[in-house]
Amino acid sequence: MMDSLELIIPLAWRNLWRNKRRTLLTMIAIVIAVMSMVAFGAFMRAWSNASLLETINNLTGHGQIHHVGYLDDPNVDYQIQNLPTALVKLLEQPQITHYAKRVRVPAMLVTERESAPIEIIGIQPQSETGLSFISDAVTRGRYLNSDTDRGILLGEKLVSRLQTKLGRRLVVMSQGVDGAIEERGMRIVGVFKSQPQLEKSIAFIAFNSAQSMLKIGSNFSEIAFRVEDKSKLDQIISVMKNQAGQLDVQAWDEIEPFTKAMVEMNEGSILIWILVSFTVVSFGLVNSLLMAVYERLREFGLLQALGMKPRWLLIQVLVESVFIVGLATLMGLVTGILIVMTFQDGINLGIGASYFGGAQIVYPELDWEEISTIGIVVLFLGLLASLYPAIRASRLVPVDILSRATT
Repeated sequence: MMDSLELIIPLAWRNLWRNKRRTLLTMIAIVIAVMSMVAFGAFMRAWSNASLLETINNLTGHGQIHHVGYLDDPNVDYQIQNLPTALVKLLEQPQITHYAKRVRVPAMLVTERESAPIEIIGIQPQSETGLSFISDAVTRGRYLNSDTDRGILLGEKLVSRLQTKLGRRLVVMSQGVDGAIEERGMRIVGVFKSQPQLEKSIAFIAFNSAQSMLKIGSNFSEIAFRVEDKSKLDQIISVMKNQAGQLDVQAWDEIEPFTKAMVEMNEGSILIWILVSFTVVSFGLVNSLLMAVYERLREFGLLQALGMKPRWLLIQVLVESVFIVGLATLMGLVTGILIVMTFQDGINLGIGASYFGGAQIVYPELDWEEISTIGIVVLFLGLLASLYPAIRASRLVPVDILSRATT
């Protein structure tokens, strides 16, 4: 058997280059398809990861705790008064890396020129560091110093809309716990830059200042938290729900279903692209091998007349397919890897990406497991697709071939 393979392998290699143009075109098609699988997969995965990270950083965290009914009607009437002791202990566990309390209510900002309805969020500045984007997003002025800071942080677009600027004073108005409109004058101490929608609709003040203005005592609206191991999030949420009593505990995908749908859509897009690419490659490969078989009918007839068994004809065509698919797949993988590595410093998608809930800059990363899977699957399915022309070649009858060639 080894002697036969030693004869067939060089013969199959030489046969590939009898029609160089056809072989090269087939290989180029496979290279482009495999390259696109690697590059498209890395880009879509980067988009998903960046969108998820953006959602988590934009105040959502990995999960949140609210009073039942708050998410349906987010106002001062739905407050958390006391946390169950078991839930407090759970939040202090190492598996929860960050958590913070917030006061979050609808409000109105009024300057000497304009007014705007917004959502006012009272934050604990130190606790928010590492939990959300706020501390890293301040581009002018300063971050809030403490829970009792008297200043306010506005987004760039909100500053422009209110026709005000850093250092100016404005009035914050919101409904207090007793139903009366409460107001407080505050100075703009910092301006942040983030997603356009957040810049337009959110302002940050200190936690205690918000409680004092709304006259809610030590009550608050929500707790946001991040976990150390995202793979254990469902388990942690389940334990929290058991310890939360009447409070509402939800993971990020329940709070932001749009982001979850987008991540799932991206994963599906990768699979669809791989299937479409391989289907196109399969038709090209089968067509190329069938043409090669029909062009060499006389040759196959002579080989069988000289004693070559049909199974060795089948093996010869399969070996030719291995050469084409194997070399092209390797070249496609290498090209795709180089393309992804070129953009590992980030791809700027422009500000328009932020309007769709995604990050403006995405960072494609190589997934070696996915790359290996693509290589193995393309090689296997390529051989599977080449079985048809190989079987056709092996079933040709020498007498019929030679008589057809003679006539």
